[in-house]
Amino acid sequence: MARVAQTSETGLVVCVTGPESTGKTTLAEELAEALDVPLVGEYARHYLEARLTQGLEDYGEDDLLHIAKGQLAAEQQALAQGTGLVISDTDLQVVQIWWQERFGSSHPWLLDALAQRTPRRYLVMAPDLPWQADPLRESPDDRQRLFDCYLEVLRASPHPFAEVFGSGRARFERAMACVQDWLVEPQFA
Repeated sequence: MARVAQTSETGLVVCVTGPESTGKTTLAEELAEALDVPLVGEYARHYLEARLTQGLEDYGEDDLLHIAKGQLAAEQQALAQGTGLVISDTDLQVVQIWWQERFGSSHPWLLDALAQRTPRRYLVMAPDLPWQADPLRESPDDRQRLFDCYLEVLRASPHPFAEVFGSGRARFERAMACVQDWLVEPQFA
Protein backbone atom coordinates (compact mmCIF):
# COMPACT_ATOMS: atom_id res chain seq x y z
CA MET A 1 0.00 0.00 0.00
CA ALA A 2 1.24 3.49 -0.80
CA ARG A 3 1.49 5.36 2.47
CA VAL A 4 2.13 9.04 2.81
CA ALA A 5 3.46 10.64 5.96
CA GLN A 6 0.58 12.88 6.86
CA THR A 7 1.43 16.54 7.09
CA SER A 8 -2.23 17.40 7.50
CA GLU A 9 -5.04 15.60 9.25
CA THR A 10 -6.19 14.06 6.01
CA GLY A 11 -3.34 13.21 3.66
CA LEU A 12 -3.13 13.77 -0.08
CA VAL A 13 -5.88 13.54 -2.69
CA VAL A 14 -4.88 12.81 -6.28
CA CYS A 15 -7.81 13.83 -8.44
CA VAL A 16 -8.26 12.53 -11.97
CA THR A 17 -10.06 15.31 -13.82
CA GLY A 18 -10.80 16.71 -17.26
CA PRO A 19 -13.52 16.76 -19.89
CA GLU A 20 -15.95 13.95 -20.59
CA SER A 21 -14.90 10.68 -22.18
CA THR A 22 -11.18 11.02 -21.49
CA GLY A 23 -10.69 7.86 -19.45
CA LYS A 24 -10.93 9.42 -15.98
CA THR A 25 -12.80 6.56 -14.33
CA THR A 26 -10.62 3.87 -15.88
CA LEU A 27 -7.41 5.61 -14.85
CA ALA A 28 -8.64 6.40 -11.33
CA GLU A 29 -9.59 2.75 -10.82
CA GLU A 30 -6.24 1.54 -12.17
CA LEU A 31 -4.25 3.92 -9.96
CA ALA A 32 -6.21 3.09 -6.80
CA GLU A 33 -5.75 -0.63 -7.45
CA ALA A 34 -2.05 -0.36 -8.28
CA LEU A 35 -1.37 1.79 -5.22
CA ASP A 36 -3.79 -0.14 -2.98
CA VAL A 37 -5.47 3.03 -1.74
CA PRO A 38 -9.10 4.15 -1.47
CA LEU A 39 -10.92 5.29 -4.60
CA VAL A 40 -13.50 8.05 -4.45
CA GLY A 41 -15.99 7.34 -7.20
CA GLU A 42 -17.78 9.91 -9.30
CA TYR A 43 -20.83 10.77 -7.20
CA ALA A 44 -22.49 12.62 -10.10
CA ARG A 45 -22.71 9.46 -12.20
CA HIS A 46 -24.58 7.51 -9.51
CA TYR A 47 -26.87 10.43 -8.74
CA LEU A 48 -27.74 11.19 -12.37
CA GLU A 49 -28.16 7.51 -13.30
CA ALA A 50 -30.69 7.17 -10.46
CA ARG A 51 -32.56 10.19 -11.82
CA LEU A 52 -32.58 8.67 -15.33
CA THR A 53 -34.17 5.46 -14.01
CA GLN A 54 -36.94 7.69 -12.60
CA GLY A 55 -37.41 9.35 -16.00
CA LEU A 56 -35.74 12.59 -14.90
CA GLU A 57 -33.34 13.57 -17.66
CA ASP A 58 -32.72 17.22 -16.79
CA TYR A 59 -31.06 18.62 -13.68
CA GLY A 60 -30.77 22.00 -12.02
CA GLU A 61 -28.61 23.96 -9.63
CA ASP A 62 -30.05 22.12 -6.61
CA ASP A 63 -28.96 18.84 -8.17
CA LEU A 64 -25.42 20.13 -8.76
CA LEU A 65 -25.24 21.34 -5.17
CA HIS A 66 -26.37 17.90 -3.99
CA ILE A 67 -23.73 16.30 -6.23
CA ALA A 68 -21.02 18.59 -4.83
CA LYS A 69 -21.95 17.75 -1.25
CA GLY A 70 -22.10 14.03 -2.04
CA GLN A 71 -18.70 14.11 -3.76
CA LEU A 72 -17.14 15.95 -0.81
CA ALA A 73 -18.67 13.53 1.72
CA ALA A 74 -17.33 10.54 -0.24
CA GLU A 75 -13.87 12.13 -0.35
CA GLN A 76 -13.91 12.82 3.39
CA GLN A 77 -15.00 9.24 4.09
CA ALA A 78 -12.10 7.89 2.01
CA LEU A 79 -9.61 10.22 3.70
CA ALA A 80 -10.85 9.06 7.11
CA GLN A 81 -9.46 5.60 6.31
CA GLY A 82 -6.06 7.07 7.14
CA THR A 83 -4.04 5.67 4.24
CA GLY A 84 -2.52 9.09 3.58
CA LEU A 85 -3.36 8.89 -0.13
CA VAL A 86 -6.71 8.81 -1.90
CA ILE A 87 -7.43 8.65 -5.62
CA SER A 88 -10.52 10.59 -6.65
CA ASP A 89 -12.47 10.23 -9.89
CA THR A 90 -13.30 13.96 -10.14
CA ASP A 91 -13.84 16.42 -7.28
CA LEU A 92 -15.41 19.79 -6.49
CA GLN A 93 -13.30 21.52 -9.16
CA VAL A 94 -15.19 19.51 -11.77
CA VAL A 95 -18.51 20.56 -10.26
CA GLN A 96 -17.43 24.22 -10.30
CA ILE A 97 -16.50 24.09 -14.00
CA TRP A 98 -19.67 22.16 -14.79
CA TRP A 99 -21.74 24.73 -12.85
CA GLN A 100 -20.15 27.66 -14.67
CA GLU A 101 -20.66 26.01 -18.05
CA ARG A 102 -24.30 25.18 -17.38
CA PHE A 103 -25.56 27.93 -15.06
CA GLY A 104 -22.98 30.73 -14.83
CA SER A 105 -21.56 31.83 -11.50
CA SER A 106 -21.13 29.18 -8.80
CA HIS A 107 -23.03 28.69 -5.56
CA PRO A 108 -21.46 30.29 -2.43
CA TRP A 109 -21.33 26.90 -0.65
CA LEU A 110 -19.30 25.44 -3.52
CA LEU A 111 -16.88 28.37 -3.59
CA ASP A 112 -16.36 28.08 0.17
CA ALA A 113 -15.81 24.31 -0.04
CA LEU A 114 -13.28 24.80 -2.85
CA ALA A 115 -11.34 27.26 -0.69
CA GLN A 116 -11.10 24.69 2.11
CA ARG A 117 -9.92 21.68 0.12
CA THR A 118 -7.37 19.29 1.56
CA PRO A 119 -3.93 18.99 -0.06
CA ARG A 120 -4.28 17.61 -3.58
CA ARG A 121 -2.71 17.13 -6.96
CA TYR A 122 -4.51 16.88 -10.29
CA LEU A 123 -4.09 14.59 -13.27
CA VAL A 124 -5.82 16.38 -16.16
CA MET A 125 -6.88 13.94 -18.85
CA ALA A 126 -6.36 15.11 -22.41
CA PRO A 127 -9.20 14.66 -24.91
CA ASP A 128 -7.07 12.45 -27.15
CA LEU A 129 -9.17 9.29 -26.73
CA PRO A 130 -12.13 8.51 -29.00
CA TRP A 131 -15.49 9.80 -27.77
CA GLN A 132 -17.58 7.11 -26.06
CA ALA A 133 -21.31 7.87 -26.19
CA ASP A 134 -23.11 7.76 -22.85
CA PRO A 135 -26.57 9.04 -21.88
CA LEU A 136 -25.01 11.24 -19.18
CA ARG A 137 -22.43 12.93 -21.41
CA GLU A 138 -23.22 16.31 -22.91
CA SER A 139 -20.23 17.70 -24.84
CA PRO A 140 -18.90 15.43 -27.59
CA ASP A 141 -17.71 18.31 -29.77
CA ASP A 142 -16.39 20.60 -27.05
CA ARG A 143 -13.77 18.51 -25.26
CA GLN A 144 -10.71 20.52 -26.34
CA ARG A 145 -12.25 23.81 -25.20
CA LEU A 146 -13.22 22.22 -21.88
CA PHE A 147 -9.73 20.74 -21.49
CA ASP A 148 -8.31 24.25 -21.96
CA CYS A 149 -10.80 25.51 -19.36
CA TYR A 150 -9.58 22.90 -16.85
CA LEU A 151 -5.99 23.95 -17.49
CA GLU A 152 -6.85 27.62 -17.03
CA VAL A 153 -8.62 26.97 -13.72
CA LEU A 154 -5.79 24.78 -12.43
CA ARG A 155 -3.09 27.24 -13.47
CA ALA A 156 -4.84 29.82 -11.28
CA SER A 157 -5.08 27.43 -8.32
CA PRO A 158 -2.46 26.54 -5.70
CA HIS A 159 -2.72 22.84 -6.54
CA PRO A 160 -0.04 21.25 -8.74
CA PHE A 161 -1.23 19.34 -11.79
CA ALA A 162 0.02 17.30 -14.71
CA GLU A 163 -1.49 16.72 -18.13
CA VAL A 164 -1.98 13.08 -19.11
CA PHE A 165 -1.88 12.15 -22.81
CA GLY A 166 -1.68 8.90 -24.74
CA SER A 167 -3.65 5.71 -24.57
CA GLY A 168 -3.62 2.39 -22.80
CA ARG A 169 -0.55 1.48 -20.79
CA ALA A 170 1.34 4.65 -21.76
CA ARG A 171 -1.45 6.81 -20.28
CA PHE A 172 -1.39 4.82 -17.05
CA GLU A 173 2.42 4.90 -16.80
CA ARG A 174 2.49 8.68 -17.30
CA ALA A 175 -0.08 9.15 -14.55
CA MET A 176 1.65 6.72 -12.19
CA ALA A 177 4.98 8.50 -12.68
CA CYS A 178 3.34 11.80 -11.72
CA VAL A 179 1.81 10.29 -8.58
CA GLN A 180 5.12 8.72 -7.57
CA ASP A 181 6.89 12.06 -8.06
CA TRP A 182 4.30 13.79 -5.89
CA LEU A 183 4.65 11.20 -3.14
CA VAL A 184 8.36 11.98 -2.71
CA GLU A 185 7.84 15.73 -2.38
CA PRO A 186 9.25 16.84 1.00
CA GLN A 187 5.83 17.68 2.47
CA PHE A 188 4.56 14.16 1.70
CA ALA A 189 7.67 11.97 1.95
